[in-house]
Amino acid sequence: DEQYKGSAVETIEGIRMIKEAFPEVKTVLGISNVSFGLPPAGREVLNSVYLHHCVMSGLDLALVNTENLERYPNIPDNEKQLCDDLLWNRGEDPIMAFTEYFRAAKTKVKEKKSNLSLEERLRHYIIEGTKEGLVDDLEEARKKYAPLQIINGPLMAGMDEVGRLFNNNELIVAEVLQSAEAMKAAVAHLEQFMEKSDNAGRGKVVLATVKGDVHDIGKNLVDIILSNNGFEVINLGIKIPPEQLIAAIQKHQPDIVGLSGLLVKSAQQMVITADDLSKANIQTPILVGGAALSEKFTHKKIAAAYDGFVTYAKDAMNGLELAKQIRDNEAFAKLKEEVEVKKSEISEDKQKSKTTIQATTERSSQIEILSELPSAPDYERHLIKNTAIDEIFKFINPLMLLGRHLGIKGKWIKQLGSADKRRLMAQDSEAQKALEIWQNLEELKAQCRKENLLKPQAVYQFFKVSSQGNEIFIYESENSQNICARIQLPRQAKPDGLCLADYVQPVSSDGEDHLAMFVVSVGTGIRELAEDWKQRGDYLRSHALQALALESAEAYAELLHAKLRNAWGFPDPVDITMMQRFQAKYRGKRYSFGYPACPNLANQKMLFDLLKPNDIAVELTEGFMMEPEASVSAMVFHHPQATYFSVGGEE
Repeated sequence: DEQYKGSAVETIEGIRMIKEAFPEVKTVLGISNVSFGLPPAGREVLNSVYLHHCVMSGLDLALVNTENLERYPNIPDNEKQLCDDLLWNRGEDPIMAFTEYFRAAKTKVKEKKSNLSLEERLRHYIIEGTKEGLVDDLEEARKKYAPLQIINGPLMAGMDEVGRLFNNNELIVAEVLQSAEAMKAAVAHLEQFMEKSDNAGRGKVVLATVKGDVHDIGKNLVDIILSNNGFEVINLGIKIPPEQLIAAIQKHQPDIVGLSGLLVKSAQQMVITADDLSKANIQTPILVGGAALSEKFTHKKIAAAYDGFVTYAKDAMNGLELAKQIRDNEAFAKLKEEVEVKKSEISEDKQKSKTTIQATTERSSQIEILSELPSAPDYERHLIKNTAIDEIFKFINPLMLLGRHLGIKGKWIKQLGSADKRRLMAQDSEAQKALEIWQNLEELKAQCRKENLLKPQAVYQFFKVSSQGNEIFIYESENSQNICARIQLPRQAKPDGLCLADYVQPVSSDGEDHLAMFVVSVGTGIRELAEDWKQRGDYLRSHALQALALESAEAYAELLHAKLRNAWGFPDPVDITMMQRFQAKYRGKRYSFGYPACPNLANQKMLFDLLKPNDIAVELTEGFMMEPEASVSAMVFHHPQATYFSVGGEE
């Protein structure tokens, strides 16, 4: 009927507009009207595609027969295209194209879960990350198998396939977490029928974030992946000293130890921890991971301090594969050979002669001594506790949040920022998962707003400063010549190498210079809430919450830095984009202790003594890291030539 052409897409768009204008209003839609009069073989396919697009636009409740509904991810791309052309009224005659295709096909008795074998259905629940119908099929399986056979059989086969798909870049982190949620739900249901002695049997792993380190988002991801792939995991938590780790190993007798840490200091702590384990006659295989680690450092430094086997895991799924190899005698022997080859290659590199240049204290000639200095607005300490969370959300780097933490491809991230492009993504089968994860994240943001889950707080202050060589002097007040703190900073070991002190006016020069320091945090209570959600099996939401908190802290730092530039008298251009901000394409830079230009974390104590961020519930650990984890501290320099650089160090 001509009068109904375009009505499907108008309905989809209408749902979206209602949700944007009245987000609290619920919508309900009868689905099957869209396919009346079409060939029976195509009706349920069209219903599924139509339902999918409506849900992506915000539909809350659908009236539809789910027993016959084709599962959207299982629909072939050519059939999705035929449906999309019909719904969007594209092409010369989309109705004819759809009708001819599905009349030629036999009426689809879909290969739904009900038509798969019981074992295949159980496997598919895990691969697809769905719990709908799972318990009923588990009960059916219990009539044939013991609970442990179900876990080690079809359920574990599903998780193995998830691992394979992830390693082939066919699944992203968020999808793996959804599969883990389904596995957790299955095991939780079966546990009530198991004997206490029953165990999935792949092995026992002790996990720990090393002494002084408060970062645990990566370790928690490893915990989720391993524990839902048949490993028993004892997660000791954060800031674990060697003696506590040794006691746990002696108590639990694990097959593998996993060590995690984020910063350079943590990598060095792993060397100390490995040495302490050796002295305690422990030779349990160790897997290490973290942002500051590399395979080379692991095999060159950590392995040299440990009597047992140790190797580097680049991410959680790689850690799973290595754990499986360690627990298989033949695969472990092969892995040991591969690691020995890598260690010998590193040893050969070490033997090669290398010209070394000693770092000096001479100021770099690359950096201009400024003849005109901006004025500090004041030298008072400022506490901020009323920043709107939505103002911070605007400064979140989507490539970090969606890409690094949740695994969404960059090409989709760029489109998610536009409502028009999101509508186009809803028509692309490959983009569907990215859109679904983005919507989950938006729901989490809404929950954060409503329940005040993220609590932004900040403290900052401008300080009068001068420099000499590699040292920055901080003065008691604007008019004082009394030095209240000194920061000794490293210089690049190369001709005319850079040092952060170069960005401060030398003592011998004219003019009164200054820098700013700040601490921002949004993390109070986040670790406990994320752990609660994780224990409930809500893995994706738990991981997303931690990721959102971490990136919100970074966003808050970016926001405050912009306000400081404005206070200094050189605000950002009105046409600056967020991407240009993320690329630091503005005057001046901010630097955090523990990172390449100023790797000495101990300098955090000086910053904390000056700013006293305990007033915003941020504390310093004995390893000079901030608690809660979703906190950022920095020194802010105004010098127009300031750039990011590394002073180097051992790999």
